[in-house]
Amino acid sequence: MKRILLPALALLTICSAASAEDVQGIVLPVKQVSISSPVFQDTITAVLVEEGDTVTEGQELLKLRSEKEELEVRRTQKVVELSEFKARGAQSLFDDKMGSREKALEEQAQLEVQRLVHQLAQVALREKTIRSPLSGIVVKKYKETGEGVERVEKLFDIVNIDQIYIQFYLDPKLMGSLKEGQKVQVRFPALGPTPSTASITFIDPRIDAASGLFRLKLQMENPGHRIKAGTRGAADFSTIQPAPPGR
Repeated sequence: MKRILLPALALLTICSAASAEDVQGIVLPVKQVSISSPVFQDTITAVLVEEGDTVTEGQELLKLRSEKEELEVRRTQKVVELSEFKARGAQSLFDDKMGSREKALEEQAQLEVQRLVHQLAQVALREKTIRSPLSGIVVKKYKETGEGVERVEKLFDIVNIDQIYIQFYLDPKLMGSLKEGQKVQVRFPALGPTPSTASITFIDPRIDAASGLFRLKLQMENPGHRIKAGTRGAADFSTIQPAPPGR
């Protein structure tokens, strides 16, 4: 007989369903990102956070060597100032009928080009400071001050567990009774018997060919980060009334 290997979580789900009405799921963070370097190759001059630190969106995490970029910003700013002077002069001469319209337009075009060059220099400088794209907790730091880094090489992993998902793999026969927005009582055995209320936010329309199960996510608030990612949760989906048609 051909044996079918099931994912570990799917096996856990089937075993739980066979012994009780509760189905086991696992807690996932609502948001998680891996932050990498946007530049091709550079050296880290400062790592500003450690694993376990709470960070806010936009907070500085790490700095790369930036002396050349700082000088380029200053240089291009001076070129812009010179171009502005030339453009004003050419326009004034044209207004006084002492210069050509073509020269005034040429100097204005040169000014716009130099402004774009200056903006590019500013972007290159900003890329040397790595900032957090979300508020959350630093759970992994990959580099230290003085190390080199390549483009798209990982620097940090950050998760946000202000809200959490609880992911389940369920029997397809439950699909007809489930609908996004429905409330489900979830228990976390490691945290005590009191249930918490979560909402269905995602029902996967696909059924896994190996396990014969479909994936479902509940979402809930997580004040004080009481529930950690990786915690096991349990819910009884058999008591949910069939979902009404429509949304």
